[in-house]
Amino acid sequence: MHYGPYKKSMALVAITVSGTFFAISAQAVDFNQCVAMALKQNPQILAAKAEQAEAKGAVSQARGHLLPKLNASFSASQSNNALTVFGMKLSQRQATFNDFGASQFNLNPPNYNVAPTGLNLPGSYHNYGTKLQLEIPIWNGGEVWGRLSQAHAMLEAAQSGNVMARQKLTFAVLQAYDSVIAAESAIQVAQKAQKAAESYVKTSKLLLDKGVLVKSDWLAAEVNLEKTQLAVQTAENDHANALENLAILIGWPEEKTLSVGKPVQPALPDHSLLDLQRQAITENAGIVALRHKLKAAQDGIQVARAAYLPHVNAMANQEWNGSSLGNAAPSYTVGGEVTWNVLDFSRGGGIDRAQAEREQAMAALQEAQDKLRLQVAEVWRSAREAALRVKMRRLAVQQMEESQRLVRLRYENGVETITGLLHGQAELDQSRAELVSADYAEAVQRAALLLAIGKLNPQEIVDVAPVSVVEGAS
Repeated sequence: MHYGPYKKSMALVAITVSGTFFAISAQAVDFNQCVAMALKQNPQILAAKAEQAEAKGAVSQARGHLLPKLNASFSASQSNNALTVFGMKLSQRQATFNDFGASQFNLNPPNYNVAPTGLNLPGSYHNYGTKLQLEIPIWNGGEVWGRLSQAHAMLEAAQSGNVMARQKLTFAVLQAYDSVIAAESAIQVAQKAQKAAESYVKTSKLLLDKGVLVKSDWLAAEVNLEKTQLAVQTAENDHANALENLAILIGWPEEKTLSVGKPVQPALPDHSLLDLQRQAITENAGIVALRHKLKAAQDGIQVARAAYLPHVNAMANQEWNGSSLGNAAPSYTVGGEVTWNVLDFSRGGGIDRAQAEREQAMAALQEAQDKLRLQVAEVWRSAREAALRVKMRRLAVQQMEESQRLVRLRYENGVETITGLLHGQAELDQSRAELVSADYAEAVQRAALLLAIGKLNPQEIVDVAPVSVVEGAS
């Protein structure tokens, strides 16, 4: 890029109000600083980080289902239900023969039809129970491992999405940053045109006083000067708008005046179009994210199929039951369980849905790849065209500067009209403005190409020497 020269670190921002010049100190920030500030506060980056954190949580949750679970509980209960009370006494190891009505039983003759009061009407009884239960998953038809693999794939997708968001933000910052640079160069172009217009007014007045020109020619020069002054004001407004856009993007404090550092230019990849398209399909973060989502959809089929397979689990618990807190009888239970849902017609729908989700993910990936190939081809051609346009615009400016120098000499010698002079100056101003636009377009197209192939990062964007676009004659 070849933008106009200006100071770095601490810059002076010039403002003219009602003909009075003010200089305000502004802190200059370079491109890397702008990117770093934008990454800290941009909503899209924050959302991408939150999505990545959510995916990490899902992985931890899925991994947790592979590990044993230990539950602890404490209960206190009171009941006069005969079955419950007898169960409490058994768990406390306090059951006696008398609980079966032994004192009411008569052997001679045997009274088998007597209802034991102690067993049927035990009265209120209470129990304090403490329990530790360990649940051990052994095999769940591959469901847990499938969900874990699915969570890992979604985490990879979220990480790639974060990379894509960072690269898109870098692209947006470059557009905003270089638009400020271009606006500064546009101000230089407009000021150069104003300076030339002031010179034309002065020359025209001298020629009018000598009788070489008519008054209408001098007035034409005055009108041209007014136009250039308006162009300067428009350029300054565009510069202020560009600074405001950059300030919002990077979260610049409102109370501080912002100024940018050196111009930057993304590197142009030195590869064939076919190689760049292959690289884009492999390394573009958006495509990588879709590829991981496809993997997650394939894992979803494994999860759905697990419903057809048996599940094997083991458990162990230790209990303490007593009629008081300090008097508890210990007991334990260990066991295993195999469950198999033999008949469930809803399972087929789960597999059909999982397969449909995989087909959708495959279609989305293929569509994105096709669009990316086309995008790479378009921006690759646009970047090459932009470089040629910059070269052509620079030659055009040099040619127009020399042509306008000769026109001015003829005008000062009375052999050229004011119309020809102003027409030539307008073409020169237009050529300079087009060179500024061409430089900006080249930087943006290069950045778009790097974004498409997944290589847009601050390391690929370098400072360039600030060469003025308004050197030479007016």
